[in-house]
Order: sequence, then C-alpha cells, then structure tokens
Amino acid sequence: MNTIISSKASGNPISLFSFLRTQFRYFSGNDHHHNSHTIFHLMQFIISRCKLGCLEEQDALRFFNLMIKLRPIPSIWSFNHLLGALSNKNHCSTVLCLYREIVGCVDLEPDVSTFTIAIKCLCGLNKAELGFPVLGVLLKHGLQPDAHTLSTLLHGLCTQGLMVSALELFRDIVDKAHPCNVVTYGTIIDGLCKDGQSLKAHEVLNQMQQNGRIKPNVECYSSIIDGLCKQQHVDEALSLFRDMIKKRVLPDVITYTSLIHCLSKFGRWEESARLLNVMLDRGLSPNVNTHSALVDSLCKLGKVDIAISLFESMSRKGIKPNVVTFTSLIDAFCKLGQVIKARQYLQKMIDCGVSPNIVIYNRLLDALCKKGRTSEAFNLVEAMSDSGVMPDIVTYNSLMYGLCHSSEWKEAIKLLKKMNSLAVPPDVVTFNILVDALCKERKTRKALIVLDLMTQRGLSPNVVTYNSLLIGLCHSDQLEEARRLFDEMVRRDIFPDAWALNKLLNGFCKQGMMDKAEKLFEAMIQHGKERDTVSYNILIKGYCLQGDMDRAQEVFDQIEVEGNLPDTFSYNTLINGYIQRKRINIALKLLKDMILKGLLPDQVTHHILKSIHSKRLG
Repeated sequence: MNTIISSKASGNPISLFSFLRTQFRYFSGNDHHHNSHTIFHLMQFIISRCKLGCLEEQDALRFFNLMIKLRPIPSIWSFNHLLGALSNKNHCSTVLCLYREIVGCVDLEPDVSTFTIAIKCLCGLNKAELGFPVLGVLLKHGLQPDAHTLSTLLHGLCTQGLMVSALELFRDIVDKAHPCNVVTYGTIIDGLCKDGQSLKAHEVLNQMQQNGRIKPNVECYSSIIDGLCKQQHVDEALSLFRDMIKKRVLPDVITYTSLIHCLSKFGRWEESARLLNVMLDRGLSPNVNTHSALVDSLCKLGKVDIAISLFESMSRKGIKPNVVTFTSLIDAFCKLGQVIKARQYLQKMIDCGVSPNIVIYNRLLDALCKKGRTSEAFNLVEAMSDSGVMPDIVTYNSLMYGLCHSSEWKEAIKLLKKMNSLAVPPDVVTFNILVDALCKERKTRKALIVLDLMTQRGLSPNVVTYNSLLIGLCHSDQLEEARRLFDEMVRRDIFPDAWALNKLLNGFCKQGMMDKAEKLFEAMIQHGKERDTVSYNILIKGYCLQGDMDRAQEVFDQIEVEGNLPDTFSYNTLINGYIQRKRINIALKLLKDMILKGLLPDQVTHHILKSIHSKRLG
C-alpha cells in the first residue's frame, strides 16, 4: 500500500487511475473500519492531488464518496481540501451539494473553512445573499466567522452590486467588533468605488484611520484615487495621493497610472509629466497600462504626435503595446482622416502579435468608407474574416454608407441581400443610411420604397428615418407628400427635430402656404418642441413675401415674449419687408432699434440701406 502511494506522488500520468482502481476495490467491501495508518496515507495522497490542482471533478466525487464511508472518518480538514480544489476549478454547484452532505453527516463536524468555501461558491454562482443563511448555520454549530469568511461574503455582495446589503454587513462587522482586517476594509472600499460611490469610500477610509486598529494599505488608497479620477474629482484624488504619502503609504504603479491618466485627460500635462518623473525617480517602471493611458489621453486631446513619440519610447524600453494602445492610435488617425497611417499601425499591431478586434476593424472600415475608399474597405473585410474576426452589423452599416455615398446603388442592394443570407439582418441604421443617401440625391420615390420595405421587415422607422425623408421631400418641393409624412409621424408619436421642422416650415412659406405654416408652427408647441429664432425668421419671411406686414410684425414681437431674441436676420427680413411696402419710416425705426440692441449690421443690412437711399432719391 505504501509503495503504491509513493509511486503515485511521483507524477506518473497513469498512476492516479491505477491507484483509484486499486483503492476502490480495497475499500469496496462492507467493512469500512480500516487501519488508521492506511487512511492517513490515503488522505495524504488526496490532499497532495488537491494542492497540485490536477484533480478532475469525477475523481473528486469518487474520493468524497470513499472518504464519507471510511471509519474512522477522515478529519474535516481533508474534506475541506477536496471542497477547496473543486471550488478553485469553479465547480461551485458540486461543492454546494457536497457541503450539504457534510452538514447532514452526524459523524462530521464542519469548521469555519467549510462554511467559508460554501459562501465563496454561492458568490461564484451570483447568489451572494444566500451566504447569510450559511452564516446562520455556522453560528448554530457554535462557531464564529473569521475575517476571511466575512470578507468573502462581502466581496460577493460587492461583485454583484448588492451594495445596500454589503454596507449593512460591513456596519455590522464594525459595530459588533467582528473579526476584520485590511482585506475587509479594502473589499468594501473597492466595491463602493466600482459602484460610483468614491466619496462614500473616502469616508470609510477616514473611519478606518480614526479607528486606528487597522492601517490602510496601498490598495485601499489606490481604489479610492482611481474611483475619484473616474468620477472627475481630480483635485480630491491628488489631495488623497498627498495624504497617503504623508502617512508613509507608498503609491504603486496602479496609483500613479490612475492619476497620470486622469490629469492627461483633463489637459493638465505639467502635473502629469511631474508625476511620471516622480514615479521614475522612485524606481517604479511605468507598465503598459500607464503608457496606454497616456497614449489614449493624448490622442483624445488631439496631441497625436506626442502620442506617437510615447508609443515609440515603449518599444525602446521593451514594453509591448496592447490592444488599448493600438486602438487609441488607430482611432485617432481615423478621426483625422489619415487612413493610410491607420492601416500602417494596424499592420504594426499584427506584427507585434496583438490581434485586432472587431472594434478596431470597424473604426478603420468606417474611416475608409467615409473617404469613399469602398474597394479597400471590402478588401479589409476579407482580411478580417480570414483572421477569424467575423463582420457584424456595424461592419456592414459602414460598407452600406460607403456604397450609398459613392452612388454604387446596385452594390448597395447586393449588400442588403447578402446581409440576410449571412444571418446579419439589416437594422434600422442600415435602412436609415439608404434612405438618407437616396434623399440627398433627390431620389425620394426610391427612398419611400425603402421605407415600405423597412416596415415590411418588421422594423419601425425612427426620428432619423423621418427627418431624412422630410428634408428630402422639402428639397424636391414635394410639400404635400412631406405633410402626409409629418401627419404619419405624429400618429406614431414621433416628432421631427428642429432642423427638419424648419425645412418643412420654410417649404410651406416659400410656396405661400401660410395656413399650413401656421398650423405647423403651433404644432411645435403642442408637441413640446421649442421654437427657436430660426423658426420665427422663416415665418416672418413668409408673411413678408405675402405682403402681410402686420402679421409679420406680430410674429417678430412674439420672439422676445417666448424668451428668444431677434437676430440680425430677423431685423433684415422685417426691414426689407417694410421697404417693399414703401413704409420707409417704420423700416428706419427698426434699423435704429437693431443698432441700439447691439446687433451689428451685415452686408444685407448695408444693401437695405442703399435701397432706402435710392428710393428716397427717386
């Protein structure tokens, strides 16, 4: 027996199975009372397997069934090793089944570790609140939870975002002086920060310091500093950073990275550079996350040249860029329209052994399509698919945009059909791209056909769809169709944006359809849309063109009543209207009023003045 066990521990790959066969035959009889020395060696073997992490679930279950039948029964310590090994491999449901069997066994007395493992597995299954009944069973067994047990439950509650329960448990731990340590405090602080409650976490840190029993470590400070940075409380984060140094808690790379990223993001470059130098002076090497954070912030602030220099310095220092580093640079080049540079960095990324993800490919595709380089975009999609990254709806929508805006309508329809065959059905955005492009080319009839196709496929047009159609119909002087579409929108409880409404309003006014213009103008208020100065100007111009100066003046006076201010265009339109009606005195009075209100005359105003002068000379 002893020889067999020692050979198994040697690491022979087939030893476990041969050993199991031997042992199960040996212990399979009815008499389970065995030599304690033999049981000791068996337990040593099982525990060694647990510690090596090479125990499979089925083998663990066989061991458990064997152990539970042995007499004398092995210690709870041996069972805990088995449960722990299964827990470490995320076999949480199995652990909980075995835990219940242990608790129900009259010959076994679970200890604090047994209950802690059960709580950990409940948390692993996102059932952290069920950890409270387990605590109750622990107390019924006459045991007291230790700091590890309570921290485990606290961590589970925080991870699930159950912060109310987590805070209640934490207060109970502190108020009743239950066992706790720096991990317990660190867990609640981290949970609060991730929940966006960094200021509350700061309060917990202050209480911890006032209590004086447990000294905060760097993780406690770093969590709060990172949380404050993410919530844009930069100065509070810097103040806490200075405080931790005063209290002789040395910041680590994570602390510096959070602050450097935050300061860079807000354009506070001198402070950011100073922190980076302090970090280097302290012998801390900025890691890939520090560099990536800086590169990302620089790119977002448009300082791409500095970001490239930093990227190149990473290579010199032997720091391998990651997905974040490359994504920031490629995205920046795409936004600047530098697609060749973006493609070069995509190739660098692949050469570095960093696999581009769908987000990076989609950003580059979008930039290529907006540049009208659709053939390059299709080639990139092919390369992307060959590398195992499959196109998604965002990919196809970018391609659709490129084809539509290059007037490649046949190819756009082919792509639409292909999307269905590839199980990536077109969405509302796809149809909106088609509708908008058709309307911009004044192909409104085809755009309306696409609208019908969209509804046939069970997709509901949104405000973007209708805005494109309204503007397109107005540009094509199809005002009756535009009005019909507007009524349809209202029935669907969708209301156009200010730009589309003003286009429709302008269309009615240009055609002299002032009754419809007035109805639309009133409908804007009824549907909760604010009428801006542009809307008033359009209506004023419409009445001036009709020669209805009294109504034009009423609309002009109404601008200020509703909290808006007339602009130079408002005055120019009304003044010109009075001049056309030969009411020069009123026009001059308005001109003086305009100047008194601090509005500067423009070229149109000067042209009007010349017109007044010529009329007086005539």
